[in-house]
Amino acid sequence: EALAKLIAGARPVHERETISAMDATGRVLAFAQYSTINVPDHDNTSMDGYALRAADVRAAGAMLALSQRIPAGHVGAPLAAGTAARIFTGAHVPAGADAIVMQEQCEAVADNAVRVNAVPQVGQWIRRRGEDVRAGATVLTRGGAVVHQLAQRHSQRFRSRRAYFSVDVVDDQLGRSSAVAAGHDGLARR
Repeated sequence: EALAKLIAGARPVHERETISAMDATGRVLAFAQYSTINVPDHDNTSMDGYALRAADVRAAGAMLALSQRIPAGHVGAPLAAGTAARIFTGAHVPAGADAIVMQEQCEAVADNAVRVNAVPQVGQWIRRRGEDVRAGATVLTRGGAVVHQLAQRHSQRFRSRRAYFSVDVVDDQLGRSSAVAAGHDGLARR
């Protein structure tokens, strides 16, 4: 009954202010937030291993020439047919490669070749550009609360509104319930 009365008396908050993301914790978003970037921003590998063309490995045990080494955060040269590139998690997938075979399924042969002991599927272990979040996608909805962990990861400014009260229902030892509303000024009211 008390909750019904509180809800019936609630009014929308129309005041909005633009604040930094770090100050937005606990605020309610006045407008939806949209991603301005693709996540990831490029095709990359989600596994340490070898980038190659799946068509070059028709059977387990295929030997490929090792053409390059691509550390995380780097862009390799385009991959030639019949070659593989040693690649590390997070690195850009080179043009021409369409699969990654994890290092545990490969065997380095000397310094310039690799034996691929598994037949790869096109696209395996590749995180595609925008696979997690596409530029323009809604990432936070209007009316949603901003949490501290999210605010720490964004440098932009949010349009928000402050929540005016929250309701906690408490029982005393006699089993009676009462509602306590905390206003925007932090003072408790019954």
